[in-house]
Amino acid sequence: MLSRRAILGSGLGFAGSFLLSRPSLAKKTEKEPIPALPLSFAVAEEDGVAVQNEVWIAEQIAEATRLFTPIGVTLRKAAARALPEALARLETRADRDALAAHLEAKRINVMIVASLRDVDDPKLFRMGVHWRHRKTPAKHWVIVAASARPSTLAHELGHFFGLGHSDVTDNVMSYSRTGVPPFFDAKQAERIESMARMYVGSKLLEPA
Repeated sequence: MLSRRAILGSGLGFAGSFLLSRPSLAKKTEKEPIPALPLSFAVAEEDGVAVQNEVWIAEQIAEATRLFTPIGVTLRKAAARALPEALARLETRADRDALAAHLEAKRINVMIVASLRDVDDPKLFRMGVHWRHRKTPAKHWVIVAASARPSTLAHELGHFFGLGHSDVTDNVMSYSRTGVPPFFDAKQAERIESMARMYVGSKLLEPA
């Protein structure tokens, strides 16, 4: 016949093994991966010729991929089409708004143009901008000038995913660069991931 101590010990042993198994049962569920997000390119033409070529576009995508993939955000070119010559050189806010007629639904629209004048200081030109339609701000897209450096698309996509500018040298969202590869910091990465999940969850973006 078992002693009281043996019985208790046996019971505690069972309880202990059960308790040890609980963490595995209560283990925090890992986040679902974010499906690939679609980039839809519209490239302006002048005299029937695209203002930029596929190699240049591929370089923009490659740099954005380098920066966004470690965050868990995959970007994929889903479509390419031409923009009319009238939209090749954007001079005013109205010119930028006119691009709304050429958006593809549920995709990140990237408009490649010959030139992009700064609407706040017309003496200057911009390499890129994240633009919201003034009458319907829910419509927004990225504009990249043909003269842009390889990280410009990534910078404007940062705005698309809710980031502001940074004063940290060599940050993707900074204008101050030394020539080393730009980067996102941890807080920016969290913001991008959160916004990407929101875009997919709300069906504002349809996975590529």
